[in-house]
Amino acid sequence: METAVGQRAKSLSPALAASFVKAGRAVARVFGCWHRNMSRPFTRDGETYRACVECGARRRFDTERWETVGPYYHPPRPA
Repeated sequence: METAVGQRAKSLSPALAASFVKAGRAVARVFGCWHRNMSRPFTRDGETYRACVECGARRRFDTERWETVGPYYHPPRPA
């Protein structure tokens, strides 16, 4: 959502564009990411998953049934 607002804001004045981007971020914080743009499946360290391109949330991917399963989760951040 932020990218759509940012693209439309390019034709506006810089101050107005900044306010639209801030409003878009606030709406995203309230409603969260809808994970509509998911990556292709990745396998790393014995785990197969798809990742949300917008926020980085992951969801397990079952290679036998070839579908995403389980809840979304965020990977632990490196120390």
